[in-house]
Amino acid sequence: MADLKTEPSARQILMADILLVMVAFIWGAGIPMSALLARSITPLWAVALRMLLSAFFLALMFPKKIITSTRRDWAISSILTAVLTGVFITLTFGLVYSTASKQSFIGGLNVILVPIFVWAIYKTRPGKWIFAGAGVTTAGLLVMGFTPGMEFNFGDFLSFIMAVFYALQVLAAGYGARRVEPHRLVALHIIMLAAVMTVIAMIFEHIPDIRSFSLKIWATLLFVSLGNTVLCFIIQFKAQKITSESHVAVIFSLEGLFGYLVAVLSGQDPFHLQGAIGGLMIIAGMILTETETLLKYRKTSSS
Repeated sequence: MADLKTEPSARQILMADILLVMVAFIWGAGIPMSALLARSITPLWAVALRMLLSAFFLALMFPKKIITSTRRDWAISSILTAVLTGVFITLTFGLVYSTASKQSFIGGLNVILVPIFVWAIYKTRPGKWIFAGAGVTTAGLLVMGFTPGMEFNFGDFLSFIMAVFYALQVLAAGYGARRVEPHRLVALHIIMLAAVMTVIAMIFEHIPDIRSFSLKIWATLLFVSLGNTVLCFIIQFKAQKITSESHVAVIFSLEGLFGYLVAVLSGQDPFHLQGAIGGLMIIAGMILTETETLLKYRKTSSS
């Protein structure tokens, strides 16, 4: 089977990046919901139940794609499953020893790791605008997450490992999306992830009594399953057939900014100037990353 490769235009890349901004917004807005589930259930079971529901809906939506999948499809999808398992485990246990704000900053370092990994693995040096955007974005994350007297501990080390796994997820998604049809890829890796996370949750946490779940918990689980998981992964994989991994990393750094804005607007967190300045720097970093594509688009439009 030939790799699913295309030669995208600048306009296609811009459209893909706009869709990825929407994904970052949905994920950012979903941060308070994920926190609610982790507090109301348990951290690992919150992830496991989310993935089990997602797998159920994907099986209903794409049964033929799942049944007709080849060993190659399953093998490529398993790479994503392994990487995302690493993300969720380090995220969950990192929060035991660290704080959410520190983890958001340290985990956001994947934005600079992705272009470095692309350079190391594919022997392709990202353009100057990519590195400039990643650097400004990393500085913005530092401004948003830094507090005087901040100390680093074992949880922060786990958060850094999470950043490595997160960067590898972006690379694995790009690799898989160019070789496996996106809907099939989402379905296969979520089904495997649901199985793996359920086993891990059974080992480390007590099985929750789902009969005691309130309507609010079920509604939240439904939203993060259909919205934050099924919809967002389909969009991500379709977009990554077109746009570069380095673009994806910088755009996804908006997730923390959107999460902060939602928390402020909903009254969960107070507004502070430091967060606003850091947010503006993240946006500036994204604009720098898109500069090369915008210049290319202007050139092709005028010719």
